[in-house]
Amino acid sequence: MKNIHTFVFAIVLFISFAFISNAQIIITEIMYDLDGTDTGREWIEVKNTGTETVDLSLWKLFEANTNHKLTPVTSPTIPGGGFAIIADIPDKFKADNPTFSGLLFDSAFSLGNEGETLIIRDQNSNDVDSVSYASSIGAGGDGNSLQRTTSGSWIATRISIGSETTGTS
Repeated sequence: MKNIHTFVFAIVLFISFAFISNAQIIITEIMYDLDGTDTGREWIEVKNTGTETVDLSLWKLFEANTNHKLTPVTSPTIPGGGFAIIADIPDKFKADNPTFSGLLFDSAFSLGNEGETLIIRDQNSNDVDSVSYASSIGAGGDGNSLQRTTSGSWIATRISIGSETTGTS
């Protein structure tokens, strides 16, 4: 009987580990300082680098010492390999990006134009990804965004909503 319990525990642990390792959300793009007034127009892009679908409505964006709720405007789930936008005010995001048709989440935040730390937390409040950005990297009111390159560094380049970065490092 002890062997059966050990076997069942090992299977549950394996399945849990497989799910966790296949559901990885990372921050890929930050629009923190838009040209002109950026009040309500800031946004963050995230990508599910795993293979499992993730219900992002259960996660949080931690910014300015606050856990911000993520409210789906479209679907609450982000598929494996998929992207989603977390916008301060979704209607302003859609007005600025009228051709956008991807996943969109509403969240109340205001990004510092000089820089700060952003953290994505899963449904269990575990930190999954964090990014500290600074205005010295660029994208300060010039129409560009900060984007994570394939090497993991950050660069300022033209926005690439819903796709891999347009620049290299």
